[in-house]
Amino acid sequence: MRLPDRIALITGGGRGIGRAVALAFAREGAHLAVAARTSAEVETVAGEVRRLGREALPLTCDVADEAQVKAAVAAVLERFGRVDILVNNAGISSLRPLHGIPLASWERTLAVNLTGSFLFIKHVWKPMQRNTRPGGSIINVSSLGGRRGYPLLAAYCASKWGQIGLTVSAAEEGKPYNIRVNAIAPGKGDTAFRAQIKEDKSRLLKAEDHVGVCLFLASDEARYITGQVVELDWFGPPTAA
Repeated sequence: MRLPDRIALITGGGRGIGRAVALAFAREGAHLAVAARTSAEVETVAGEVRRLGREALPLTCDVADEAQVKAAVAAVLERFGRVDILVNNAGISSLRPLHGIPLASWERTLAVNLTGSFLFIKHVWKPMQRNTRPGGSIINVSSLGGRRGYPLLAAYCASKWGQIGLTVSAAEEGKPYNIRVNAIAPGKGDTAFRAQIKEDKSRLLKAEDHVGVCLFLASDEARYITGQVVELDWFGPPTAA
């Protein structure tokens, strides 16, 4: 197993990428804390993790609320005693022209996508420093929208660019403590958000397509890698009609 008895905390873990990564980590020996706003979803994923023979802690949490984030991390520490892996996966988006973005929508997008990542990193940082097994691995799920701009996605892109800046800066601070901080930057994904866009669905990333790189970055195989952004995109031929 690649993650034997590691303790992993995954935000946005109730569905999509978060769920796929949680189940993959469990198959590789990790115990899971799964956080999301929808309690029914995290309870379902926690049940799936337990059926794989691992321990699971479902957490209902708004990642943009520091009190809730602090309480969630405290619950993980009380249950498991430490955090070895953090995956910041929670994220939101909407399609709007720049001039039509309500301030509340702009602020909420940055609060969830960027501030949420910051808050979880902030509150797992000192526990990771104290780990008997040195350090830890933090993986931020960013986007190709954090590397380039796209029309109608100004708030989303701003938040994801910020998330990558946070990744690189945190990686520098983590080096003395063996805390590795990396990001993945997926391209177009097969999500409910993209269902509203007319495009070739055969060339969209599936949730499971994100698992391999997350497993690698979480494991000791990547013990020498920090401050990196791994882009995920579809380069294969389109599916024949």
